[in-house]
Amino acid sequence: MFEISCEEVLREVELYIDGELEQARASHLADHLRGCTPCMRHAEFRARLKEIVRTKCRSEAPEHLVVRIRTVIREEQGPTSV
Repeated sequence: MFEISCEEVLREVELYIDGELEQARASHLADHLRGCTPCMRHAEFRARLKEIVRTKCRSEAPEHLVVRIRTVIREEQGPTSV
């Protein structure tokens, strides 16, 4: 079985929680979490924190901020060719 260190798990736990890892990598992290109580507690804490932030911070950004962010993104992307 492929070994993964606690350091690697903690570095990628946010991606794991958000479902942003490839299936094989997510499986390795899940295996580690099942056998490592400290890493599992950390992952559970991060997941709970994300849920609290998601539910408590539901206000929408002001329209002027949305426009400004979109403008900066377009400027960063540079001219687009069609």
